[in-house]
Amino acid sequence: MRFLFPLASLMIAIFSLAVDRARPDPASVVCIHGGCRADQILAGLDASGDAQAAITALLVEDPANPAVWATYAEFLNARGQTAKAAEAFDQALVLGPGISPTLMRAANFDFTHDRSVQGLRLAHQILAQTYAYDEIVFSYLQSTHLPIAELFSSAIPATPRVARSWLGWIRAHGPTQDVVDTWTWMLRNHFDDERSATDVASSLWEHKDYWRSQQIWVDWLGAKRGDYLHPQRMANRRFQEAPNQSPFDWKLEPPSSIQLVRQDGLEVHFSGKENVTSLGVRQLTTVEPGRYRFSAEVKADGLTTDEGPFWGISDAENPARLNVETQALRGSFERSRINLDFTVPAATQILEIRFLRRSSLRFDNAIAGTLHIYEVSLVPLHRE
Repeated sequence: MRFLFPLASLMIAIFSLAVDRARPDPASVVCIHGGCRADQILAGLDASGDAQAAITALLVEDPANPAVWATYAEFLNARGQTAKAAEAFDQALVLGPGISPTLMRAANFDFTHDRSVQGLRLAHQILAQTYAYDEIVFSYLQSTHLPIAELFSSAIPATPRVARSWLGWIRAHGPTQDVVDTWTWMLRNHFDDERSATDVASSLWEHKDYWRSQQIWVDWLGAKRGDYLHPQRMANRRFQEAPNQSPFDWKLEPPSSIQLVRQDGLEVHFSGKENVTSLGVRQLTTVEPGRYRFSAEVKADGLTTDEGPFWGISDAENPARLNVETQALRGSFERSRINLDFTVPAATQILEIRFLRRSSLRFDNAIAGTLHIYEVSLVPLHRE
């Protein structure tokens, strides 16, 4: 007797291996009578000549498995029996009310069979449980063409994770107004952060909604804005903060021969190894037509070559409308201020302020030395 159980176990193992190797038809006698694993039956349904028998056997074998009921529902739906498929999905949800894959399979059915009420309810639950299906669920929500306010009340959970994920989706796939409405909802629920504010401002900027983009960014800054926009048109003008990714802060992208250091302003170190032109320091801002004054406090130490760096200010959309520049900075001098007054024409909406240098034609054209930028400013001049 003591050899009977080990022998039986061995026989069962051999039988299981044989079934695995043979891959029997889900409708075969072996599978119908429980000789096949559930995954083997499910994988073979499409190729089965008698899938109904296989599904029935699976339901008999494991009637409390929500995945089996979801498979049965999909089988019925594929054969046009949508009413029975809906009942089977309902049973799957009763058995697995918190299983995300089962919820997603039911949601697929709901959103494609005019069952939006059920679909929205499932979408809310799925999004609250996992990030795995965000993009699929968001695509379904957008396909309903419901007002975005209704989606917020019925399908999109009011949580920071889901809110930020939805913002990313709607930025890529939705109209500008939906991005703004999403941001308003996030502010109301205190889900806003710098990354989200930057994303919203960037989306509007990319769609050329420049003024609203900048206003959203400034409103989010709150007290940190200081005099930015009233009247100052330049942000972070003393380089005190590391540039963020919004359209309105500095972009510091120097070539390898230039080192930028934020220290009581911005130190620009030229290595003397390159005849550089663009220095990788720029900022964008909106403007209204009229007279403006650009100024900068600077100090130079040993700037070489005949072509020194200067500030260029141009219409970011069409430089032919406006393109002015300050005097070039050369040699060494103590801290001093340079000014440039200019007129913005009616068609100009955006200015690009860049730190530039013209290429030198001299044999010693690789610029060396250090320039310290303490602060920059751009303000409208009072109309007389």
